[in-house]
Amino acid sequence: MTNSSQKRQHIPKKFGFRFKDAIQFPEMVVCGISFCCNARCIHCPNAKTNFTASLKGADQLMSWEVYKKIVHECTQYPHSLVRLSSAGEILMHPHGIEMIEYLLNFKKNVALTTNGSLLTPDKSICLLKAGIRSIEISVDAATSEIYEKIRPGLSFEQTLSNIQNLVRLRDQGKFKTRIMVSIIKQKDNMDSLEKIKKFWKNLVDVVLTRSLLSFSGLIDRGAQETYMPATVPCPFLWERVLIDPVGNLRACVNDIYNKLCVGNIMEQNISQLWQSDILNEWRRMHLEGKRNEMIHCKDCVDLEYRSWNYNYFHALNKPIE
Repeated sequence: MTNSSQKRQHIPKKFGFRFKDAIQFPEMVVCGISFCCNARCIHCPNAKTNFTASLKGADQLMSWEVYKKIVHECTQYPHSLVRLSSAGEILMHPHGIEMIEYLLNFKKNVALTTNGSLLTPDKSICLLKAGIRSIEISVDAATSEIYEKIRPGLSFEQTLSNIQNLVRLRDQGKFKTRIMVSIIKQKDNMDSLEKIKKFWKNLVDVVLTRSLLSFSGLIDRGAQETYMPATVPCPFLWERVLIDPVGNLRACVNDIYNKLCVGNIMEQNISQLWQSDILNEWRRMHLEGKRNEMIHCKDCVDLEYRSWNYNYFHALNKPIE
C-alpha cells in the first residue's frame, strides 16, 4: 500500500460488522432487477463474455413476486440501504420506474445506479417526487470521444442532457435527492482524469472515482493504486449482498457466475441467509486468511482495490462542496 492509502485508513482496527444492527441484516442490499443492458462498456465483464451470470431470456428481469419479497423485508430494517444496481441497466426493466416508486412508498433509504441513457425528464421527476435518496450515473468521461469509446452503444450528448435535466428538475422542485456521477479509472480516461472530475464537479453534487476491477483477470486493469493488502478480509461479506433477478442471494456483488450463492430469498428470508452457517463460515475463512480455499474468492484479484472505510456509504454521507 502507498502512504496515501495508509493515511486514508482503508483498514479498520478490527474486522467485522460495523454496528449491531448489521449482524441481523446487511447494511446494503443490492437489488438487480435487470441484467439486460443497452451498452457494451469495455470494462464490463458481461460485455466481455456475452454471458450474464448464467441467466437467459426472461430470467434477466426480476418478477414482481421476487421484488415485493425483497421490498417488504428490507422495510423492516431502517439501517439498510437498498441500492438498485446490477450487471445490467436498471431502467431497461419495463417496470423499472414503477418498481422503484413502489419501494419508495415504504422506504426512503434507496439509491439508484444507472448509465443515465434512459433517464428521461419524465422518469427523473417520478424518482424525485417519490423521494429517492440518491441517483448515481456512470459516466467515465467528459467528451463524446472518450465516453463513446468506453461506453459503446450510448450517446454522450444524450446522457449529458439527461443529467442536466435531472439536476434542473431537482433544483427547481427543491428535492433532496443527492446526484452523483462515477468514473472508473482506466487507460482511456487516465490522462484526462482531473479534467473529467472538474467538468462534472461543476454540475453534480458528488464525483466518485473507482478503480477498474478485473473480475478474476477477465479485464486488463493495468497499473493502479491498491488500497489494502490481499491478505485482508473482504468487507463485502460483512456489508452487502446482491440479489439477482431470480432471487439468488450472492455473497459478492462481483460474483458474475453465481459461485457464492448463499440461497434463494423465495425459500429463506434475506435475514436468514445473511446469518446462515455458510456465510458465517466464509467470513471465518476470510478472518483466518483462508480465502484461497474458497470458490470464487481464491481467484479474486480485486480485493486490494476495495476499502473498509471509504465506500458507497461514505459517498452518500460526504458533505457537498
